[in-house]
Amino acid sequence: MPHGSCFLWDPWLTSLHVASDIGVSIAYFSIPGLLYLSRQHIEAGMRPLLLLFAAFILSCGIGHSLDIWNIWHANYWLEGGWTAITAGISLYTALELKRVVPTLLSTQQQLITTQAMLLKDPLTGIANRRGLEIAITELPCQKGNQLLDHSLVLLDLDGFKQVNDRYGHMVGDALLRAVAEVLDSHTRSIDLAARLGGDEFALLLVGCSTVEARAIAEKLCQAIRKIPLFELSEEPLDAALATNANTGISVSIGISEISAAKQSFNQAYKNADTALYEAKQNGKNQVVAHPVVSS
Repeated sequence: MPHGSCFLWDPWLTSLHVASDIGVSIAYFSIPGLLYLSRQHIEAGMRPLLLLFAAFILSCGIGHSLDIWNIWHANYWLEGGWTAITAGISLYTALELKRVVPTLLSTQQQLITTQAMLLKDPLTGIANRRGLEIAITELPCQKGNQLLDHSLVLLDLDGFKQVNDRYGHMVGDALLRAVAEVLDSHTRSIDLAARLGGDEFALLLVGCSTVEARAIAEKLCQAIRKIPLFELSEEPLDAALATNANTGISVSIGISEISAAKQSFNQAYKNADTALYEAKQNGKNQVVAHPVVSS
């Protein structure tokens, strides 16, 4: 007697096996179907492997269906024959995967690295404008029941063009890297430092009010002023240049609030830029917050 007849003794057991077998069969046969329907989106070099994978899944599905058939009809030769076919397809799929998986993993790692590089400034290693824009869109709106406000800080080096003209672009680039290190070292891990281009930098201070941001900005001003240009030069400077270079460089800073209700990069940048312009107009080397207040 086929052993499936034993299920009939218990209707609940029969229902369990029927429902499970239907679910497994749907999964086995739907995966190859979905791969076929999505074939136009698959890169040409990957199609043979995915076709082989679809054949493997389809073979497993047919084998599962024969297992169900065999419960009631006890045709073990048919089941064994198809199991042998599935074994052949499985081994061939495994050999192909062994050949291509290292390449696929390497390609995936390269893609991740490339995507990360697209969000970083190549000179300083901190985020670029695009990275800052993405970070702003992902800011948390609240902590518990409390709405969170954040601060955007724009920094612009005073007289950076003169540094390039006087000491050369190598010193200018070294100065930009030194400023990036100062920003990165004076902020928390949840904050973000970015270079927007040229000598303009930005800080995204998460959950930080403009009052707190101003205190941080003042400390940054002091730290940046302590950067000795003389030490950034790979070649010795003459005495006059060395004296001037060791006086450090100043920075103007503008701050704006990013409210939880409107996390817009453009608006936050516009407000911070207005405050930065005010700092420049007022004599540079100072911090101004938006709405503009006296520093």
